[in-house]
Amino acid sequence: MIEILLATYNGERFLPEQIESITSQSFKDYYILASDDNSSDCTFEILRSYESVLGEKIKVVQSNTHSAKENFYNLLDMADAEYIALCDQDDFWESDKLEKSLKAIQRLEKRYGKEMPILVHSDLEIVDENLNSQNKKMSELTGINEAIKYAKKESKYLYTISTEKSFSRYLVENNITGNTVIINKALLDIYKRPEVSFMHDWWLGLIAFTFGKVGYLNECLVKYRQHESNELGANNPLELRNIKRRNKQRIRENYDCMFAQVEEFLRLYKDELGKSRSADTYFARKYLNAFANMKSKNRVSKIRDILKYSFFKSSKILTIGEMLNI
Repeated sequence: MIEILLATYNGERFLPEQIESITSQSFKDYYILASDDNSSDCTFEILRSYESVLGEKIKVVQSNTHSAKENFYNLLDMADAEYIALCDQDDFWESDKLEKSLKAIQRLEKRYGKEMPILVHSDLEIVDENLNSQNKKMSELTGINEAIKYAKKESKYLYTISTEKSFSRYLVENNITGNTVIINKALLDIYKRPEVSFMHDWWLGLIAFTFGKVGYLNECLVKYRQHESNELGANNPLELRNIKRRNKQRIRENYDCMFAQVEEFLRLYKDELGKSRSADTYFARKYLNAFANMKSKNRVSKIRDILKYSFFKSSKILTIGEMLNI
């Protein structure tokens, strides 16, 4: 059974098409848990209408978090299934998305054991609001291609990302897109809800890298719909128009949030980090502590640590910007 966690807010425009893409999946043993964050449009009514159609295949609850990540945390708090898939309201799933995601995570469970916390994510295709291809993939805009260079190839499209080689980069740049994620019960069992975090997918990635395995499917299993409400989500940060619109204060706030996220992780998982003897946890603990300790250092010392621990972003330009702003 795969439990699909669907977080919604004012999504009436695209939500029906997303739900239809779920009901058209080749893998049918799924259950949708949908949480609507006090929408002011007809989103909640749309969800309730699907309850009458899908019956026990969907359950709808209401939330009042005023935050997409907190809405997903609410869903994770309620989740209880062997496998958990995250779902955004305005995307479109390829018909074999669940089937391929499940086969990938089960392949890693067979190799590393079902007791191993595992997260698998995939690439996605960027489309316009009418689902027309923009001839772009999300992997072209993130650092995932760098991570693949050091990854273990499990099959034609599936990779296990190396904690030792890739975790330091992950602390400063998230390359896990939450709307493609599937996790197993072992990861859900050690998930702890943070008081402070950047985003829910980044947080789940920290858990998986530290205590388990992160798998990547180098296939586009989701169509990421780019529209006025999420347009920045799939833009190239190196394009001139995006460089010009950057807010320096917001950039500094983002780095402050990265530090706070790591400090929260170290606080919540202090006991687990101390008890674990796995090599991945050893490397993760090393990088987590080094990153957290940077916060109080001066600019020169921060730059030294960035170089020493390879806290690099996906391009040299972005890394230079990191050195100037962190």
